[in-house]
Amino acid sequence: MLDIDKSRATERDKREKFHQTDVQVRESAREGMINWEKRMEVANRISDVRDYFRLLHEVLVETDWEQCELHAHFFSIQGPHATLPFLHIENYEDRYDRAYLEDDGFDQIVCLHLQALYYIHVAENLENAYATQTQIMQVFNKEVIQKKKEENWFMPIFYQLCTDLRTLAKKVDDMTVKEDDDEGETETTYYEQSASYIMEAFRACVSDVRNDPGTSKKVAILNMTNQLFRIYFKINKLNLLKPLIRAVENAQQSGLYDSFSMADKVSFNYFLGRKAMFDAKLALAESSLLYAFRNCPPEYVENKRRILIYLIPVKMFLGQMPKKELLHKYELDQFVQIVEAVRIGNVKKLDEALWRDEAFFIQCGIYLMLEKLRAIAFRKLFKFCSVLMENHMIHLDVFLTALRLQNVTDIDCDELECIIANLIYDGRIKGYLSHQHKKLVLSKKEAFPPLSSIYM
Repeated sequence: MLDIDKSRATERDKREKFHQTDVQVRESAREGMINWEKRMEVANRISDVRDYFRLLHEVLVETDWEQCELHAHFFSIQGPHATLPFLHIENYEDRYDRAYLEDDGFDQIVCLHLQALYYIHVAENLENAYATQTQIMQVFNKEVIQKKKEENWFMPIFYQLCTDLRTLAKKVDDMTVKEDDDEGETETTYYEQSASYIMEAFRACVSDVRNDPGTSKKVAILNMTNQLFRIYFKINKLNLLKPLIRAVENAQQSGLYDSFSMADKVSFNYFLGRKAMFDAKLALAESSLLYAFRNCPPEYVENKRRILIYLIPVKMFLGQMPKKELLHKYELDQFVQIVEAVRIGNVKKLDEALWRDEAFFIQCGIYLMLEKLRAIAFRKLFKFCSVLMENHMIHLDVFLTALRLQNVTDIDCDELECIIANLIYDGRIKGYLSHQHKKLVLSKKEAFPPLSSIYM
């Protein structure tokens, strides 16, 4: 009786915790909409360059994290002020009658920012805009991050600068035709180069000895990790993720993890889940992607859909099939036939479904993962056969006949033995093969163990 009460209490605590998190996520989404409206109101009051400098001065003298978070877009090439023609100025720093900011570091950054806007909107030279943005990153790291040792209120501005750098790098790469060098190797992309500027600041933040969330620059670790995750996934260098993940794990142990924003936690778990999936660490992949999906605000349907693209295959490998309603809701009908084929153990139907939406799955980077579901489909078919035969010793001809009924004609007895041997080796079937008698001898106890138990 006590165990039942304890179980109910635990379940109730989980529901309450999930409800609290859900409320926090919804409030965060609403705050985001309100903040954008506030930014637009402020942008409408900027009538000249001096108004712009006056606004930034008011933000910086506050030395307040929330104020910087609210106004960080005014340092961004994508901010509400970015299209104002009087802010598109080349070499503004050299003008004798210009406006100034008291902080020399931020003064340099803003002058360079105006130059970047000039290259984007007037000169239409994205390469120069990218080069200017790299200068901004270097100045911020040297004059702000490294010199303001007891402060971290300015980090939301740096987050925006990192995003701008990646955006410009990607645009330049899209416009530039890359040529092979003399050795036949592909030239390093701007997007890949952008990682070095973010990593430089990342190292400075990680080396901060303070652990107080109010002053430590380690609070920026998760956001910068996500920035680097995006780059390394794009250029397919997942081996570079390990030190980043280790830094976040150290932050969790020091208690700083609670100070990270929910948005950054969702992004981190999304990328961590994807990496774990590719590393065949399905338990970690499931928990990470599930966290990201549950804590992503319902308003961000496209983000939840993107998470599901990776969560669904992971769940299927663990023996949990998504419902059609979920797939229809998030416009993931490409998975409907695959789920149905695996559920009934129809290998032919699975192959056809993979072939039909091959382009979509390749674009998402999950085609090879889904191909491995053939093993799950074979296992399901063999399980059906064992139930029908009502015997723990089954001749291989039974399985071959079942495959022929599905119009699978390219598998002979030798290949079938290999398939079964792999299933036994992976722990998906308990038993052994009798090559001499051409039989599969199944364990009398749990011959087909739950798939979830294999990866735990």
